[in-house]
Amino acid sequence: MTMQIQTIFSKESGNADNYRIPSIVKTKSGMLVACADERFFTCRDNPNRIDKVVRRSKDNGLTWDDQITVVREVGESMTDASAAIDPCMLYDEDTDTIFMIYSHTPAGIGILNCKKGTGQDEDGNLYLYEGKKRYTLKDGKVYDSDGKLDDDYSVTAEGDVFFKGEPAGNYRLNSGILKELRTSHLYITSSCDDGATWSTPVNISYQVKEKYMSFFGAGPGVGISVKEGKYKGRIIFPAYYNVVEKGGILMLSACVIYSDDKGRTWRRGKSPNQTRKHGIFPVGHRLVMPADMITETQLIECPGGLLKMFMRNHSPKRLISVAISDDGGASWHNYKHHPQLPHCICQCCVIKGEDNGREVTIFLNAADTKARRNGVIRLSYDYGETFEYSKLIKDGEFVYSSMVWLGDGKIGVMYEEDTQHEKINYTVVTLDEIKSEK
Repeated sequence: MTMQIQTIFSKESGNADNYRIPSIVKTKSGMLVACADERFFTCRDNPNRIDKVVRRSKDNGLTWDDQITVVREVGESMTDASAAIDPCMLYDEDTDTIFMIYSHTPAGIGILNCKKGTGQDEDGNLYLYEGKKRYTLKDGKVYDSDGKLDDDYSVTAEGDVFFKGEPAGNYRLNSGILKELRTSHLYITSSCDDGATWSTPVNISYQVKEKYMSFFGAGPGVGISVKEGKYKGRIIFPAYYNVVEKGGILMLSACVIYSDDKGRTWRRGKSPNQTRKHGIFPVGHRLVMPADMITETQLIECPGGLLKMFMRNHSPKRLISVAISDDGGASWHNYKHHPQLPHCICQCCVIKGEDNGREVTIFLNAADTKARRNGVIRLSYDYGETFEYSKLIKDGEFVYSSMVWLGDGKIGVMYEEDTQHEKINYTVVTLDEIKSEK
C-alpha cells in the first residue's frame, strides 16, 4: 500500500510562508485537531512573529477544515515581533478538553537571551517595566511598586499600552513604554468544543518556573492523561528549561509539568538530570555540561501507572535516552540510552495503540546520527524496552513529527517535510505496513 500524503499546513492554506512543530490529538467524538507554529518572517525560531494555528478533520484526516488562529502574536518585523512557539497538546477524555501549552516570548527574545525569572508576582499578575521601575498589571490596570493604581497607564488584552490616553506602544514589542520581562513565559489555553474555539491563554510561569531559570518551554508534541494507578487522572506535559541568560550558553534539562485538578493549577517535577549520575557523581541541573543536556521529550504510560520518558539529548552517543517515573513524573530514575533509537539531536514522538488486544508502543523520529533525515517508525510490545519492527516512511530530510492513534490499526502521522519548513504533511500508516518489514 502506498501512503497517501497531504499537506495540511502551508502558505496555500495559511497566512505565512513557514510552518513548524506539529502536534495532533483525537477527541472522543472522532475529531482530529492538528496544531503548528505559523512563522511569518523566517522559518527560524524566535525572535520571529509566530502564531498558533490549528486545522480539524472529522474523517481521520481525509479532509480538513479551514485553518483557525488560536494565538495571535504581534509585530511587523522579525526583530520586533512576539512569538508563541512550540505547541504541545493533550486531550483529557475525563473532561473532554484539549489543553495546549506553548512558550511566549516578547520581541527580540529567543532561547539564548532570555532573562531569568518568571515575570509575574505570586498571584500570576504580569510585571511590566519602565526601565528599572517595575509595575504590576492586574485586570488591565497598572499598579506601581507600592500597590497604588497608576491612572496614567492603561493596557489592552492585546498588550497595547496607553499613557494619559495616548498610544504608547505594546509591552510585547520594542516600542512599548512599558515592557514585560524579556524572558520566555509558559502559557496554556484549552478547548472544550473539539478545537473550534479556545480559551484566553493564561500565563502559568509563576507556578512552574523558578527565578533562576531563563528559558522555559514545552517539549513539543503531545502530553498524556494518566489512566491507571495512584496518579490516575493526572495530566502531564513534557517541558525543558535553561538556567543561563548571558553569553548564548545553554544548560538545558528536561522535566514535566503536571496538574491533579484538570488544569487549574500546575507543578513542576524534577529533571532526570537531578537524579542521574556519572559513576558516583550526580549530574545536576544548575550546572549542566554540554553532553548532559536533555531537552525535548515525549511520554508514555506503562502498566501500573509507571511513566517512561523518551528524550532528545546532546550525548555524543547519538541515541535517544529514556527514564522511568513511579511517582507520576515528580522524579525520574533508570536513565539510559536506548541502543535501538539513533537520533541526530532532534525531537522524537511516541504514542500507544492496540494490536489484537495488546498494547503497542509506536515511536517515530529522524533516525540518523548525523542529519535530520530518514523518518523511521517502530513498534514495541514491551513499552519501548525493545522494538520488534521498523519501517522507513520518509527517505531524505525529515524533521519534527507528531502521531495520533486512529484506531483499527491505523496511525495518523504529521511531520515536517524538510528543513525549508514551508509545509507540514499528514499521512496514515498501518501496523500491518510496519510489521511487513523487520
